[in-house]
Amino acid sequence: MKKVFIVTAAAFFATSGLAIAQDSVVVEVPQSARDYVIAHPADPVVIEGDLSQGYVVPETIVVRPIPESPGYGYIYVDGRPVIVSMEKREVVYLSDNAGAAPDDGAIPDDVVSYIETNPTDPVVIDGDVTMGTVIPDDVPLVAVPDQPRYSYVYVQDGPALIERETRRVVWVR
Repeated sequence: MKKVFIVTAAAFFATSGLAIAQDSVVVEVPQSARDYVIAHPADPVVIEGDLSQGYVVPETIVVRPIPESPGYGYIYVDGRPVIVSMEKREVVYLSDNAGAAPDDGAIPDDVVSYIETNPTDPVVIDGDVTMGTVIPDDVPLVAVPDQPRYSYVYVQDGPALIERETRRVVWVR
């Protein structure tokens, strides 16, 4: 019964914007801060080990400030927004949609077929292009016909499907 309660509580906190910091204080992350982080994605960073509430982000990782919520900053890990307390550099909120494609996460088969049968010249992007990577603004995207949500590029290893609005990779081959 105790395990069921813990899982239920964890699910509640993950979806509500509430978090338990390391010292067992409940922190409510403002919705405006969460909205800002989603609207302003950042290049992903690599975290060694398990990322969870209360994890202290190393000083070597740049935490971007959230302008209207000065006590908070953010990073992206595996395509997942993570909100951090600027004072202690502790994780106070993790999005539960890690690396997910928009909505239900399903990429339409016709979109995949289209980009695989219509290759383009590959572009060079520094670093690995994985789910959640933000494609730089200076990289031209190719539109997917009849799919206003998606564009694509070919990178060194193959095609990458991009959510046009955020320029975030939602699928790679």
